[in-house]
Amino acid sequence: MKRCLLVYLSLRGTTEKTAFSIAAGLRSAGCQVELCNMASQKPPGIEGYDLLGIGSPAHYFRLPFNVSDYLHDLPGLGGLPVFSFMLYGSHPGETGNLLRRALSGKGGREAGYFHCRGADYYQGYLQEGYLFSPDNPLPEELAAAERFGRKTAAVLSGAEVYTPPPFDPPMELIFRIERSLASRGLVRTIYIRLFRVNRSRCEACGRCMSGCPTGTISADADGRPVWGQNCLMCLYCQMQCPNEAISTPINWKVFRTILGYNIAHSLGDPSIAYVRVTHRRGETRREG
Repeated sequence: MKRCLLVYLSLRGTTEKTAFSIAAGLRSAGCQVELCNMASQKPPGIEGYDLLGIGSPAHYFRLPFNVSDYLHDLPGLGGLPVFSFMLYGSHPGETGNLLRRALSGKGGREAGYFHCRGADYYQGYLQEGYLFSPDNPLPEELAAAERFGRKTAAVLSGAEVYTPPPFDPPMELIFRIERSLASRGLVRTIYIRLFRVNRSRCEACGRCMSGCPTGTISADADGRPVWGQNCLMCLYCQMQCPNEAISTPINWKVFRTILGYNIAHSLGDPSIAYVRVTHRRGETRREG
């Protein structure tokens, strides 16, 4: 039986749904699949696997830092069949192409690529009252993901590989600027120093620490959060705080102006569904 390692990053379960559907397709075609969510698990080595799959959400129009690190640290793949998948809520940026190029650069033999929309649980948009692609991936997208898994498994049995063309649409200049503003260098040297906790609100529940996908948040002597440098700027700590005790650079006026542009851009794209929401005390509720 062929063995597949499927590594992905999922915080709110959107990417995970797609990973599970792809895994179901692989298993129905006779593959043994091991799933690993980077948000809570350390991926195992790739030795002994016949197929490697990587899944990621679009994050500031690029790959999340920890996904990039994982790809960078992979050993040479030596022609190992690989596939990738990517989810995006509004604009994918260059996420998919970056993912595919990284695997190719490691010597992987591309066996497939899949992409679909996923609910955009981003703190900046939620606090402005918008959830984009709220119900994605849709049932038909998950069904397509399962078919993709079966088709990918067939490559291991000698089926012809179909290499799809690049998907990522051209990025506007403003999106390129935003991606630069969310660079790792700026996150580590500036932004991470500006995460704040309101000590009168914080009850030291530890939810921000347990939910951090890189484990970079630790507790001070009073049990309140302290941020380290291995931050993704996912803002998940702020998003899930039940007492709204955490503030981040996304609250700055300059960033709110940028968010306003992104929201207007997405609202003007008829292909992007959305709902109005209220995000309070770590919970997102749809209005109406």
